[in-house]
Amino acid sequence: MHEGRDVYAFARPGDSDAPALARRLGAVWAGSSDELPPEPLEAALIFAPVGSLVPAALRAVGKGGQVVCAGIHMSDIPSFPYRILWGERVVRSVANLTRADAREIVELAPRIGLRPLVRTYPLREANDALDDLRNGRLEGAAVVVPEGWSSSDEADASWQS
Repeated sequence: MHEGRDVYAFARPGDSDAPALARRLGAVWAGSSDELPPEPLEAALIFAPVGSLVPAALRAVGKGGQVVCAGIHMSDIPSFPYRILWGERVVRSVANLTRADAREIVELAPRIGLRPLVRTYPLREANDALDDLRNGRLEGAAVVVPEGWSSSDEADASWQS
């Protein structure tokens, strides 16, 4: 959005909280991953490790569109008809976030007012964090904090909300 782009968000089928959050944060449309957006997209970024989202994303992008698989791991991508790839669509993965990438976003975030939604869990509650994530009880991102760590260790504690 900082670059003037429209953002469309997809969530698990049946999840109404995540699309509502996406709309509150500025998405022009938010719906289920089994729905098509109201118009073809230029690109789709897949963060979920679910291979079946690749054909769904290919259906959502227009000719020349790109589908980027942004996770480190992903389940197998199922077979799909060539017609959803045809039209110069591209599927690619990203290897890793580099230190330079991380520095760039850390420097950019406060300038553009990026305020991630974060819920911290002590390391001893890591299983609770996973359980909350799996069961849709988490809004934003879960961060597991090692014992003895404090917010003063953050590069910029003002990001946390």
